[in-house]
Amino acid sequence: MMRRVGLILVGALFLMASAACSKKASGEEVVINIPPSFSGNFVLEMGVKNAPELAKEGAGYLVTIPKDGKLTTSTLLSNPQVSFQNSSDGAVWGYSHSVYSTGDGIAVGGRIEFFVGTKKDFDAQENKKNHSGDFAESKTLTAVL
Repeated sequence: MMRRVGLILVGALFLMASAACSKKASGEEVVINIPPSFSGNFVLEMGVKNAPELAKEGAGYLVTIPKDGKLTTSTLLSNPQVSFQNSSDGAVWGYSHSVYSTGDGIAVGGRIEFFVGTKKDFDAQENKKNHSGDFAESKTLTAVL
């Protein structure tokens, strides 16, 4: 009888632990403000030493896209919940979020990027990228000892 109760308790503890571990952590709220005059690529480099932190707005962050579309911050957003305040005529295309980590899983940097404009402009931008998969010609250096 005691053995059965012990097994039930161990099973219940296992279920509780697995349920707690399976819940996704809610990410940081991020509002990206797209100004009316902006179109093109946007890149946010995160986790950069000595760069300014992102501006806080309430419980989340507010990011306003600069004219050149590039922003660097020391803030590292691992699991952001992104929303857009789009004042431009274009839509957001190709959104991606990446986190760079060490071999033992410690996040050390990241990147958020997307395109703002028409679908036609986005497709043209994508076609400019090199999709051939070929490696650039390598050069061999010879040292004389």
